[in-house]
Amino acid sequence: MYKLHILSNESNTLGKAKNGTIVVISKLLEIDKLKFYLLIVVFLIAGSVAVFLTLYFSKIFSRLIVKVNYKLLVISIIVFILLMSLFLNGWIGLIVLITSTSIGLIAPLKGIGRNHSMGCLILPVILYFLL
Repeated sequence: MYKLHILSNESNTLGKAKNGTIVVISKLLEIDKLKFYLLIVVFLIAGSVAVFLTLYFSKIFSRLIVKVNYKLLVISIIVFILLMSLFLNGWIGLIVLITSTSIGLIAPLKGIGRNHSMGCLILPVILYFLL
């Protein structure tokens, strides 16, 4: 059995697993050769089926997309996100949503890149986990 431990300490920089993907990849790196080949075959079959399904459904959706009322769609998505934030996180979640949305809108309104505003969101999170 092959046991690769590439992601031992590097994946857990701040002391906690931040992403389920890191955990899955670390488990995948512990598989044997037969399971690895089985995974490759499954990925190839799933990818092949997905290509044909995408081509089929894209023709259908391209005819239906012109009938969509975009204003109603956007408003309903915004209301859904607001309600889910309020339902799952309460008033604090709603305040965080409004704050992060405001930070996200500052960059295009001022004509600067969005990567600069990411620092406003990432820096407090990093400081929270370090301190």
